[in-house]
Amino acid sequence: MRRPKPVYLSQLEEVEILWPGDVRMLAEFVLRAHDAKDQQTNLQNPGARTRSRTTLHGLAGQFAQITWLPKEQIETIFLAHGFNLGSVVEFD
Repeated sequence: MRRPKPVYLSQLEEVEILWPGDVRMLAEFVLRAHDAKDQQTNLQNPGARTRSRTTLHGLAGQFAQITWLPKEQIETIFLAHGFNLGSVVEFD
């Protein structure tokens, strides 16, 4: 089974849940937080090459947790934009 293509931050620019750019902003925060945590993990474990990323499904869950909106509502918006919920979110 093939992996879905990644979704880049620039592709999330037009996705709006509560205000323009909100999804992209959260996605960038999550990516930067993962990179910071991975850097610490890799420094503590010589030879480790941890590189964490979230999927759109995971991002929908994080957005739902922060806003108290139903995750299914957010996922429906992602699907309406033509995204695969299994796609990994990545920097451009």
